[in-house]
Amino acid sequence: MNVLDWILLAIRWGHAVAAVTWVGGGIFYLMVLRPAIQQARGLPAETSRSIGVEFRGLVSTAISVLLLTGVILSVSRLTEDTVTSPYVGVLVAKIVLALYMFYVVRFMRQDSYPEDPELGDSRWQRLRGRLTGTTALLVTGIVVIGLSDVLDGLLENSLA
Repeated sequence: MNVLDWILLAIRWGHAVAAVTWVGGGIFYLMVLRPAIQQARGLPAETSRSIGVEFRGLVSTAISVLLLTGVILSVSRLTEDTVTSPYVGVLVAKIVLALYMFYVVRFMRQDSYPEDPELGDSRWQRLRGRLTGTTALLVTGIVVIGLSDVLDGLLENSLA
């Protein structure tokens, strides 16, 4: 392995850690923290708000790392001779889903993250709330991580 291979390995590791941190944090929030906050009804609003601010900081850092490392890794992979059409298709799907998640967190959930948005009265508002809710983002994140495994399998098949 040359120096560039070691650098790419470190970038892949950083990409994976950022993804797992975001998705793992979401799982922890949904399965542990939110139920605990709901049970502690006397919890001051400041505490709940500070939890949201800290979690948002974690997510913002993860997004920054994912964007930077994702661009580097995509360019690195797409310049190899072993790239196939299915690989490019899965990569595009992964990028589209990841950009959707980034968009929701950055522009649609600026004030409410990590709390779920209010569901309005209209069908459109309810659908929008479900598509941008914490659970929807978590499921999308798990799908994106799964697509990473598909990409690895496609790359291994093309090398064989």
